[in-house]
This record gives sequence, C-alpha cells and structure tokens, in this order.
Amino acid sequence: MFACYYSELVNYFARSLNDRDAAADVVQESCARVIGMTGGAAVRDMRALLYRVGRNIVIDEARRRRAEAGMLETLALVQCDEAPSTEREACARQQLERLAARLAAMPRKRCEAFVLVRIYGFSHAEAAIRQGCSEAAIEKHVVRAVCDLLGLAASRSS
Repeated sequence: MFACYYSELVNYFARSLNDRDAAADVVQESCARVIGMTGGAAVRDMRALLYRVGRNIVIDEARRRRAEAGMLETLALVQCDEAPSTEREACARQQLERLAARLAAMPRKRCEAFVLVRIYGFSHAEAAIRQGCSEAAIEKHVVRAVCDLLGLAASRSS
C-alpha cells in the first residue's frame, strides 16, 4: 500500500532534512500514523496524506528541538550558586498556599476566568467561549479576581 511512495517520500524528506536516515524515520512514522488514522480504510489521495503527515512530523520535531534549545539555554544561565535557598523555597510555598486559598474562596466562575486568562494565557474571547459567557463578563471576573487576590475587595466595601 505504501511501498510505491516510499522512495519518493524518503527522497523528498532527505532533501528538506539533509539527512537520509532521519527522512526514512519520518516516512516510517508517517506510514504508521496514516495506518492508525485510517484503520486500513480507503483514502482518496494516499500520497497527499503521507506528504501532509510527514510535513507535520517534521514541523513538530522542529518545534520540539526549538523548545528544547530554549530550555537548555535557560538552564545554562542558571548557575548552581543561584539556586533558591531553603528560605526562599519556603516563602514561595507559603505564597502559593495563600494564592490557592484565595482562589478557592472565590466564586467558581470568577476563579475559572482568572485561571484561564492569567494562568493558562487564554484571551478574553477564548475564555468567554470556553465558559459560555460574554467577553465583558470575563473581563469583569478577571478584574474582580485580581481585586480579591490583592485584598482590595475588603477595603473597597468599607
């Protein structure tokens, strides 16, 4: 089924990767993924699907390598003598526990909106879709959550 495309695919990916062994690995992984996706069902354009899956594998690998390189650069910047002291670790744990307690005390929708926007990095529009409400509601929830976390709600009501 895939044998007629194998050498063509390997040649294509060998040119783009400059490594024939890596290209063979990409082609093999492409075939495995296509089999897993289709389950042996007939595909209208198998060749196109194999190329697309192969390109996705190459892109994913490039992203993984870039992220790995970034992590290694970050680790290289952090020296052993710059590691946090036990005192700083304990302080950070206490702050995290206080944050968790304040988040737990918030209304559920407010807490979820804050976590989606401020922790997971969702836009207000994405968070609104996820929670099934308007962007304005998400904005209000986030502002109120920040006020709750900073302790401004108690001073505002007095």
